[in-house]
Amino acid sequence: MSSTNSSSRIRNTKRIMSSGMIYFIIKTIFPFINRTVIIYTLGSEFTGLSGLFSSVLQVLNLAEFGLSLAVVYSLYEPLAKDDTQAVNQIMAWLRKVYHLVGSVIFCGGLIAAPFLPHLIRGHCPDGINIYLLFLIFLFDSGISYFLFSYKEVLLIADQRRDILSKISSVIKIAVNLLQFFALLIFRNYYLYAVILICGTVVSNLLVNRAVTERYPYLHGGASHAAVPAAMKKELIGLMINRLSNVSRNAFDNLIITATLGLTATAIYGNYYLIYTAVFSVTAVFSDSMQASVGNSIAVRSEAQNFENLLDFSMLYAWIAGWCATAMACLYQPFMMLWVGEKLMLSEGNMLLFAVYFYLISMNHIRNQYILGNALWWDLKWVYLIEAAANLLLNLVLGHFWGVTGVLLATILTIFFCNYLMCNAVLFRRYFRHASIGLFYRQQFYYLLCTAVVCGGVYLICRRTDSIFLRAGICILLPNLLYLLLFRPCSRWKSSTAIVRRLLNIK
Repeated sequence: MSSTNSSSRIRNTKRIMSSGMIYFIIKTIFPFINRTVIIYTLGSEFTGLSGLFSSVLQVLNLAEFGLSLAVVYSLYEPLAKDDTQAVNQIMAWLRKVYHLVGSVIFCGGLIAAPFLPHLIRGHCPDGINIYLLFLIFLFDSGISYFLFSYKEVLLIADQRRDILSKISSVIKIAVNLLQFFALLIFRNYYLYAVILICGTVVSNLLVNRAVTERYPYLHGGASHAAVPAAMKKELIGLMINRLSNVSRNAFDNLIITATLGLTATAIYGNYYLIYTAVFSVTAVFSDSMQASVGNSIAVRSEAQNFENLLDFSMLYAWIAGWCATAMACLYQPFMMLWVGEKLMLSEGNMLLFAVYFYLISMNHIRNQYILGNALWWDLKWVYLIEAAANLLLNLVLGHFWGVTGVLLATILTIFFCNYLMCNAVLFRRYFRHASIGLFYRQQFYYLLCTAVVCGGVYLICRRTDSIFLRAGICILLPNLLYLLLFRPCSRWKSSTAIVRRLLNIK
């Protein structure tokens, strides 16, 4: 049974990972092209305006509470037992809650709309009605809650995220191509925004069709099932976690816009777009493991899962360190080619982005075990402290040092709260008999290795201005150095065994 479960977990992880990578490529390349067209046809302020709207809507989407994650975990057991009645009860309840959430988002957006000019330092783009444009973005953000987006959780819980990736890939291609022509031919940002709504509606219809075909027993009738007390705790914990995530991402744009203006937000947004692209490709690996880790926690011992955590952490440290090194070496020459010197951050701020990326990425694997054990409620105070500290430091440091202060605020709160404090809770609540000292010693060794690799490769790359030569160096040299540094480690054999199973290498 154990061998069968392990084989199934590997197969599901591979399937989700492959479809996720395809979707990642699509959702990265097309928006990048459209953002480039916006910058060169309408101006960088329009990308700053889009970033502002997205940040406001992220705050409003706090109403979703991270609800979908809690429901995913509540569906594992009834799906495994083919308990169709329980599945219907949970999904019917989720549908009603999503309708309520959609109403909150629309009402919150209407209340926030009159205050938009006060969030922008300087002037808005000429010939644009920010209220009308915001309402279009608001409608796109809220309409899914009244359609069928709630059904996505059923596919995720059943380890069929690949179906969602395929649907999203098709819609993303169609939407971005239409937006490309809307910008290039008509130079109309309103049309660009309206196309988003069309894509959202069609995507919801395709999800509904896929779920209906795969789960014919699912119906949309009313349910009087009460929400279990345990789930209520999970929802509160997830809501607080969502608040922490919002404070880390959305508030950055709001503060930069309010203190420095839309152009500064656009510059920050350009770098954040690249950061998000690299972050997303690494997240494909960890997110693909989500259901498998949850299953492993259910059927394997604490000691076995701790060994897996250490193995996965070694592999992910290599991936995260390599990507951080590439960012440090390629960010500036790429930005010079893409947007020009006037829309670039300083070398120091660019390096802070690479540090930001490495720190948050090193939490990826650990987070899968937090999710698998549903520890959101246990982490509620950590999330609240992180959110408050992040917001306070953003305001203070951002006021004195601008973008540099915002990045430093995020880095500090990630390290002290999201890394150290979350680790302490995980080991206190789940890995009770495991050595947190061993975990930290390995993490510290990985950090030293990354500092050596990144610092050495960065100094070498600074001797050339050719982005192509730098790219070649970043592909070969960091991986060679990591191989030399990691191969003597005690976990090398077990970690590489995981890679061989994923690649079907005997």
